[in-house]
Amino acid sequence: MLNDVASREPQAGLRPPATRRAAVLAAVVPTARVAHLGPAALTVALAAVPAIVAVARGDAVVSAPLIVTFLVAGAALGWATEDPARDLLSSLPVSSPIRMTLRLGLVAAVAVIGTALTALVVAVGPGLPPDLPDRPAETAGAAAVALAVGLVAARRGERGAGPVAVTGGILGPGLVAALAVRWPAVLPGFAAGPIHDRWWALAAVGAIVATRAGRDPGAANRLARRTRQTR
Repeated sequence: MLNDVASREPQAGLRPPATRRAAVLAAVVPTARVAHLGPAALTVALAAVPAIVAVARGDAVVSAPLIVTFLVAGAALGWATEDPARDLLSSLPVSSPIRMTLRLGLVAAVAVIGTALTALVVAVGPGLPPDLPDRPAETAGAAAVALAVGLVAARRGERGAGPVAVTGGILGPGLVAALAVRWPAVLPGFAAGPIHDRWWALAAVGAIVATRAGRDPGAANRLARRTRQTR
């Protein structure tokens, strides 16, 4: 009888294994502390300055300043590629891609809030421009390029991947738009046109590169070891 009771009681000093969901939730707060939310918010705030100035000046159309706002807000997601507490948080039972996803969600929330507030200011002022539906494609392209550049830089050991990613997220779409002046039938520009949706192609390419560069190196090494052991 006593043996049966003892067998049902948890042994002292032992804890039930944590679920993956509990481990991810436990990693949210420490990840948020190092997710560069401040620099991301500052980046979006600076991007909103041209639109706010245009509204304060009484401009009737605020299309160009909103292009800057959305483009830089998308590039601001590059701050999520920097992991300054990688050595500290690597001890958690959460893989680096999951931590990257958490940082990306937090930075994206900051970017969305800042962009929405800017759009609200424009809506209260002269009103939203009719080409506003064209902005998400450009924003997605800038975000994907920023993530791809930042994750590749981080994979190569660059500690300051955030500024590199944001810069790449701005210059990449800017280069595409500049080349579109020379090849308007091939590359999309910021103005509305029949091939403006090709920004989504840029976003898809950037997402593929970012996904590949953001893989967990440890998982790849474990898979390689298992493959060698089965031979």
